[in-house]
Amino acid sequence: MKYKLSILFTILSFTCILAFAQDTTSTGEANKKLDAREYKEAIKLFEEILSQSPENEEALAGIIRAHLLSENLRDAQKYIDRAVQAYPKNPEFVLRRGILNNMKGQYLRAVDDFNVAFQLSGNEPDIQLYVNRGVACMQDENYDNAIADFTDALKINPRHASALKYRAFANYRLANYAESIDDYDKVIALDPESTSGYYNRGMAHLRLGDKSKACSDFHEACSRGNINACKMIVTQCSAGGN
Repeated sequence: MKYKLSILFTILSFTCILAFAQDTTSTGEANKKLDAREYKEAIKLFEEILSQSPENEEALAGIIRAHLLSENLRDAQKYIDRAVQAYPKNPEFVLRRGILNNMKGQYLRAVDDFNVAFQLSGNEPDIQLYVNRGVACMQDENYDNAIADFTDALKINPRHASALKYRAFANYRLANYAESIDDYDKVIALDPESTSGYYNRGMAHLRLGDKSKACSDFHEACSRGNINACKMIVTQCSAGGN
């Protein structure tokens, strides 16, 4: 009898290991689709996994990302609610809920979510927490707090393009034009084809009264297809250009 029980346990264990391996393989394939921006295909694969394992943590994380990236907010909300209920101490799911609230224009709720995610993250919060909370603060026109978050993000990664762009914009809105220009310098150094970088730096130069540098940036942005920059050339720059 003991021998038979041992055989049964071994078979059950092997079955569980096989199922886990299949889940891991499937999530790997789904994540590849997600990375390739094939969101519909990724969602289908994640749904298949979740139909067999409704609380698969990796599949929940993947399907939430896919729905957020494809801006399917209703389904994103459904899976975020499920994930937070199943894993209330996982900061990633609370972060995703904050991102969803940002996308829905519920910025104060988003900040609350990011604050909770910070608490759950302990001493090593993800850089995306700083960036996304900064975005929520900026959208709520709380520019000082936004700049503080973007600055903290840049302490982790000084070459984080989004943090630089957002901090530059927040400084511009606070009339900190020199600081804004400094950040746009870094944005353009990272991406010399950044049309918004040239245009926004030009606006900051214009606010400081340096029309020559402003027009130079407007020409750079216009030549790369920025329509607003082309309009600024007509209204602000001399007929010969600068």
